[in-house]
Amino acid sequence: MLIAGVVVFMALTGPVIAIPDDPCAERPPLRNVDGVRLQPVAMKAFLRAQRDADVPIPVVQSFRSCAEQRRACRSICGNPEGCRGLCAPPGLSWHQLGAAIDITQEGLDDPRIFRALIDNGWCQPLPGSDPGHFSFDGCH
Repeated sequence: MLIAGVVVFMALTGPVIAIPDDPCAERPPLRNVDGVRLQPVAMKAFLRAQRDADVPIPVVQSFRSCAEQRRACRSICGNPEGCRGLCAPPGLSWHQLGAAIDITQEGLDDPRIFRALIDNGWCQPLPGSDPGHFSFDGCH
């Protein structure tokens, strides 16, 4: 479904993730709770996971702009435009969509947190190269 230049993926229960035509030019709708910025549906799933884990989930980063993605890629792999399998190009990362989080090693080491994230719609797409990264609504 296309709403004002934003593609909205639909699930049986309603909107899931809004994807702007150009995530570098237009931000998706975001909610901010305790410094974590995510799309509303991802935020609901994150807060459910945190409740289910019964401990705070230590998020290092959630939404980031395309400029922040360039800096992250430069730091991760030396190329601000991304590196296959290591860092998504600016505009293609689910961080720019407000649908990804990075958690600390401490969070990864807590099985309650890992299980709660998985049970609430979060996926760990790159456990070998980026284990702290989780995306909402599929492995992206």
